[in-house]
Amino acid sequence: MFTLSLDKQIFKKMNKENYLAYTHYPHPSNESVIIIHGLLGCKDNWKTIAKALSEQLNVYCIDCRNHGQSFHNDSMTYNEMSLDLIQLMDYLKLKNPFIIGHSMGGKIAMHSLQQNPNRFQKAMIIDIAPKAYEEHHQTILTAMQTVNLSKLLTRTVIDTSLSTLIPDPRIRQLLLKNIKRNQDNHFYWQCNTEAIANNYHHIMNNSISKKPIHIPTLFLRGENSFYINEPTDTNQIKTLFNNVTIKTIKGAGHWLQSEQPALFIKETLQFLLNIKNQS
Repeated sequence: MFTLSLDKQIFKKMNKENYLAYTHYPHPSNESVIIIHGLLGCKDNWKTIAKALSEQLNVYCIDCRNHGQSFHNDSMTYNEMSLDLIQLMDYLKLKNPFIIGHSMGGKIAMHSLQQNPNRFQKAMIIDIAPKAYEEHHQTILTAMQTVNLSKLLTRTVIDTSLSTLIPDPRIRQLLLKNIKRNQDNHFYWQCNTEAIANNYHHIMNNSISKKPIHIPTLFLRGENSFYINEPTDTNQIKTLFNNVTIKTIKGAGHWLQSEQPALFIKETLQFLLNIKNQS
């Protein structure tokens, strides 16, 4: 069983003070791992993976600022998102946890490793490189800001409306997890679409300096993904990280944790806990 580790009173208090929302999947182990989702994702995207990992570890899935149940803020730099993470770790009294970050979450993790090298035991960076990327989410952000959710009655209708600009059903399913109902039973975006769009250039930029990172780190890339290219990106990673392993997940794209979950869990436990032969 897992628990949302915030009762309503504490949740409101932490939101007011700009703490990140999180879900805790508990285990008696002293070892903990923090999982950070990607752009337009949320902690619930990692529920299946978190449940599996919680058989061996304490797992904390977080919502980044302007995402999921976390607070909204006009600013969204990697330095700020890294400080959000450290603030939550201090609140939870987590000492030297493992950290897993996917896409934007991987950039937050890398920034955190550089700024707080003594706070983490090991890191996994999922399908993202320490570099700037060309902006390529504009159509998605435009679709989210254009569709009038309050006028649409069902998720099926919303999905159909989004499909005009977003033909990939996997992306639409990711976006639909951001949709909630308000007190009037109308749909709305739970994520802060305006702030995300306004800070998109920060998100796609590179905040990682040339300062070497010594923490043991595993990079996982999807075989069918363009986010980590060989040899340019892999060479850059090896230059920056002096204790690094880079592996490719066969038959997977950018969302390799959902496309190859069993293999992802196997690689995670083997790297973090040296547990082998996971089926």
